[in-house]
Amino acid sequence: MAIALQMAHPYLRPEAVKEPVVISKSHPVFLLCIIASILAVIVPRQASAVPQYARRYKLNCYACHTIAPILNEQGYMFKRLGHHLPPSLESPGKAERIEALVKKEPQWTLTNNAALAVSDFNYSAQRTSQQGQGSTSTSAIQVGAWNAYFGGWIPDTNFFYYAEFDIVTGGQTNPNMPNAHIGYVGGTSRSSWYGIVGREHLQVSEGTRAGQIYSLLPNSPLIFENMSPTNFILDQSPVNAEVGYTWASSRYKEIFGVNMKVTNGDNADGSEILGTSNRNGKDLWMDADWWYAPESGVSFMAYDGRKNQIQNPGAANQFTYYPQIRREGVFANYMVGRDKVDLLGGFLHGSDDWEDPTSQAPGRFTTAGGFGEVDYYLWRGFALASRYDLLRQKVTGGLRATNQEQWQIGTEKAFTPSGNIVGRIAAGNSHGVDPVAFTGSATRTLEADIQFNF
Repeated sequence: MAIALQMAHPYLRPEAVKEPVVISKSHPVFLLCIIASILAVIVPRQASAVPQYARRYKLNCYACHTIAPILNEQGYMFKRLGHHLPPSLESPGKAERIEALVKKEPQWTLTNNAALAVSDFNYSAQRTSQQGQGSTSTSAIQVGAWNAYFGGWIPDTNFFYYAEFDIVTGGQTNPNMPNAHIGYVGGTSRSSWYGIVGREHLQVSEGTRAGQIYSLLPNSPLIFENMSPTNFILDQSPVNAEVGYTWASSRYKEIFGVNMKVTNGDNADGSEILGTSNRNGKDLWMDADWWYAPESGVSFMAYDGRKNQIQNPGAANQFTYYPQIRREGVFANYMVGRDKVDLLGGFLHGSDDWEDPTSQAPGRFTTAGGFGEVDYYLWRGFALASRYDLLRQKVTGGLRATNQEQWQIGTEKAFTPSGNIVGRIAAGNSHGVDPVAFTGSATRTLEADIQFNF
């Protein structure tokens, strides 16, 4: 979710506010950095901003984003207060009740609660090498995404809602609604609680930019995006019921938040269960956050669930079983240099039940992965980013543990004072070995895109 708010708000500090081209291994990495920096200035991302919030408060994007759609501390509070603007907490006695925030909202209008043209246009080129199969190259200029967003509050109540309708995804017309939920928020601006029911895109954890699916780079960390042999991935949009609590200190120097979701879980292929199902067990998702000034945070996330699993699908020896899926992760970011340099990192551990496809012998699939990222903000609305990912996987009965690695470098620039048009260019390389088939592959990518949020 992207939110647009402004530097003038009293809470804010003045200073804060695939298919690749082959790149020769003989070219130094610093040359890519120079090229990326130049192109980002003259060439104008999953589209994901919701600019109706900017129109509602007549503010710009940087109050709640470093660069849209990357949330900062104020964006976190906006979301947790039921899509109401967090008031200034200059002294312990000024925490307003949510009902008072509701009364301060402007008159409900469609333009302040809907964004119908959130689009992404991109160029991508990719070269993939597969062990034993040679290599392939592809490229495309396309409409990468076109989305519509609806979000706000029900007038004169503590209820809020949020919906996302994806019209185009990945260059294909493929209508989908990954967000469609309604909630209720109570308490005060310093001590609040909320409840949500519906479908919701998970952000892994919320108390740090290191735990958000969206980043300054085109691809999220491998630990969020890599599909496991048990067909489970963290980047998903389940139907769930969620409750959460948030506490904020004076002037938002510290924020503590906890939330828990009960979800319908996943189908055998890893897709979310959206309708009725004979699988009656539910999955649990928990997140605990600590934000602290200046713009830094730590989160702990845990997931525990079960899903139907089909081994050897379509073969004569196909069989099913019901594995337990577990994930635990810690994520953190630390902003230094007067909000110029953001250091991000995360670690995720996984342990799933596993049955050997040949013998059906019980075992375990284990995973341990992490990433480190550095984002450098040359000035407001212009940033350089680089990240390295490493994911280690092991299946009982396998020959050995295998690794997946990925690096990315890129630059991102806003082209308007409000920050609602953002361009980006990035290059990356990923390679590794499948933990079950033990086949290796490598992919190199180059991508340039521009996002319009209206």
